[in-house]
Amino acid sequence: MTFPFLPTNKTEMDLKGWDTVDVILISGDAYVDHPSFGTALIGRYLESKGYKVGIIPQPDWTSDTDFQVMGKPNLFFGVSAGNMDSMIGNYNSEKHSRKQDMYTENNLAGKRPDRAVIVYANCVKKLYPDSMIVIGGIEASLRRISHYDYWSNKIRRSILIDSRADILVYGMGEKAIDRIASRLRNQASLDQIPNTVILSNHLPQEKYILLPSHEDVISSKIHFLKSFNLIHEEACIKNPSIIVQEINKKFLTIYPPDNLTTEELDSLFTLPFTRKAHPQYIGEIPAYSFVKHSVLSHRGCYGGCSFCTLNLQQGKFIVSRSEKSILNEIQNVLCKMDDFKGTILDIGGPSANMYGSTCSKLEGCKRASCIHPSICNHLKVDQLKHLSLLQKTAKTSGVNHVFVNSGIRYDLALSCEKYIESIVSNHIGGQMSIAPEHTSDKVLKLMNKPSFSIYEKFISAFNSANKKAGKKQFVVPYFIAAHPGSTIKDMYHVALYLRKNHMKIEQVQNFIPIPMTLSSAMYYTGLDPKTLQSVYIPKGEERNFQRALLQPTIKRNLPLVKKALQKIDKLNDLSYFLTTTHTRENTFKTKRINKRG
Repeated sequence: MTFPFLPTNKTEMDLKGWDTVDVILISGDAYVDHPSFGTALIGRYLESKGYKVGIIPQPDWTSDTDFQVMGKPNLFFGVSAGNMDSMIGNYNSEKHSRKQDMYTENNLAGKRPDRAVIVYANCVKKLYPDSMIVIGGIEASLRRISHYDYWSNKIRRSILIDSRADILVYGMGEKAIDRIASRLRNQASLDQIPNTVILSNHLPQEKYILLPSHEDVISSKIHFLKSFNLIHEEACIKNPSIIVQEINKKFLTIYPPDNLTTEELDSLFTLPFTRKAHPQYIGEIPAYSFVKHSVLSHRGCYGGCSFCTLNLQQGKFIVSRSEKSILNEIQNVLCKMDDFKGTILDIGGPSANMYGSTCSKLEGCKRASCIHPSICNHLKVDQLKHLSLLQKTAKTSGVNHVFVNSGIRYDLALSCEKYIESIVSNHIGGQMSIAPEHTSDKVLKLMNKPSFSIYEKFISAFNSANKKAGKKQFVVPYFIAAHPGSTIKDMYHVALYLRKNHMKIEQVQNFIPIPMTLSSAMYYTGLDPKTLQSVYIPKGEERNFQRALLQPTIKRNLPLVKKALQKIDKLNDLSYFLTTTHTRENTFKTKRINKRG
């Protein structure tokens, strides 16, 4: 029997009977042969098109050895930081080194370098100076243009230039990577490929939108915001234009995306994944443990949350898999896995109940969010489609439980009482993850999130459904501290809400300005990009004050909580916050799971 994984070295190439490979993919993640891991997905897709593909997972960038294990590929090296941006993977919100990495064996940190795409690509360039280099994945996508970088606190130019790569693939890149491979095999030009960015000596002949130059973006925050708004407007419409930015008398050219159809998305899940970690790993890879018995139902997100990158990476428009494809995967893959015990941990996507959503407006529009400040009349949402999928899955032989753990949009769920009742009765395991993010409507507006009253309305519906089902289950709320617009007093009110509802959150999130997001633009400029009005930006020690207020009973937070309350003249409330009134059931571990972006 031939070696079932894509090879990672010469020995495994020999087992497949290969002397050379066409493409070598380098990743900052451990190699798990599963469709939720971007490198494996791209590798299997290229394999299905007739290419021989090898993978170098988490190479040691301090040595040449790992980059030479399969020699030079016939076509190109594909370089990615992995499923996570390396800077977010390596550092927390306060720029302190993380101690864990869920995409690494045994959750160990330190297996990927800072700015992994640049480091890996330059290692390849040194060893194989005439080899083609293609960069992609979330790290490259979010740095495809001039962007604010939180970790260096400056505007950086496109990662395409710093990596010295030949072409950048952004977004969901299956079609783009196939076209690149085909062009290189036929010795053709790499221009005009959807979902790609190239650096050219001349402007494109086709119609394009010209952004402020990189030099202008560096010199003026207003130019930065103009560039930002143009990019985001184009990302929201169905037929966007080519985007061009001049840098050092050259032209960075971004070609618009070409998303998969339902049929094409379905086909990805018929590829011969082993659904296992490569045999070189003995320990557990935490990210794999979550997705192993889960099913992806769709791509895309029209929520348009200001701090989120999903619409920049997967696109605003939903592409859903067919019920047949999903049920086939469950019957023929999950149910036949040796360690499957009948529980499907999740059937969903960025927001599970966006499954099956469509936009009836053929030309689309420039709204960043289809559901904020209100649900668009052109958005066609049927919560019963997702419910039908869950119910049919639950009836599948070998399946005992079907859960939704990827989270739902509660504002959409409120449109269907039957959906809420069924989810509460049958598809959560005691807790349901919901993301109100804040209690202040002023801050929520900046986040592009619904009013807190909508969240409270959902909680009421959730409690009613719980009572009707005769169950005692809980909502796990996600809150973000120190988001632009949020003051200490605003976070104090979040803390009051938690205290009044006897809730203790064990893990919280401080806002991180991720490149190309609306919230990042606010953080850098101190302005709302849409209105150019000033926005309060919590920085320095205040970020820690806000976070500490969400966890006042943790001993190490006590000095910070005191300072925070003192600043807003609420120190008399300290004893109220420190009194333990939460129940064991209301102690929540609110750890977000990072899905492929």
